[in-house]
Amino acid sequence: MKKMTRLTWVFVLSMIITSFAQTNFYQQVSSMWFSGDKRGVLDIANQRLAQNSNDIAGLLLKLEYETEFLQLDNMTNTMAKIISVGSTFSGTNFSKVFPVIEASYEIMKQVVTNYPPAEYASDLTKTNVTGKTMSCDAEIKALQDDGYFH
Repeated sequence: MKKMTRLTWVFVLSMIITSFAQTNFYQQVSSMWFSGDKRGVLDIANQRLAQNSNDIAGLLLKLEYETEFLQLDNMTNTMAKIISVGSTFSGTNFSKVFPVIEASYEIMKQVVTNYPPAEYASDLTKTNVTGKTMSCDAEIKALQDDGYFH
């Protein structure tokens, strides 16, 4: 009986820890990004997308990385998938920020298509700067507020 009780406590504690980590997802990834751990944020995105290729949080974090490192070939595809998947998510908070995502996509298509080569080369030298907030922080926070990470 004691073994069952110990196992039950281990299970309960692991669920509490997992739940705490998920409810603080925004804080975790935004802190990592701000401190310069951009690769760590991409790893989280890839882990989420490996489990579900339509995971909106994973897609947003992947796009954040692609934008930071000017991976132009991938950016528009990732953004198109975000628009497709995001339009099906009905969270109250996320629904408020989703129009910004849609508008950003239209701008991004134009920027990627018309990026002057000299400016692109110059901008490549400015990547992976610490002390920068994520551009998708409002979207990740909205997902968290909608309970997406529970």
